[in-house]
Amino acid sequence: MVLISMLLTAGIAFWFYRTAERLGSKAMHWGVAGAIAYQVPAWAWMMLVSRPYMAGIRGVAAKTTLSASLMSHSWVVVGILCAWVAYRFFLLKTTVKDGAAE
Repeated sequence: MVLISMLLTAGIAFWFYRTAERLGSKAMHWGVAGAIAYQVPAWAWMMLVSRPYMAGIRGVAAKTTLSASLMSHSWVVVGILCAWVAYRFFLLKTTVKDGAAE
């Protein structure tokens, strides 16, 4: 799980960085913002929703169902959706004033 999270974080940070660079905004700031927009909701979902749900399931047979598998990896989808919302509604709507971009 940690490897998936690291790869997705790096990919999203790079995505935000390149888009901000193209828009003439502060690319490094947006790269970090993209990583945070993915990581914070993903980990919060995993700790507050996914893990308690999985802990509530008893027995090996219940843990091997498709719904249990989807729930245990739902944090990835939540993180990606939150990063997309930040991208769509914040990064793409930034305006750069003269001299603001470095």
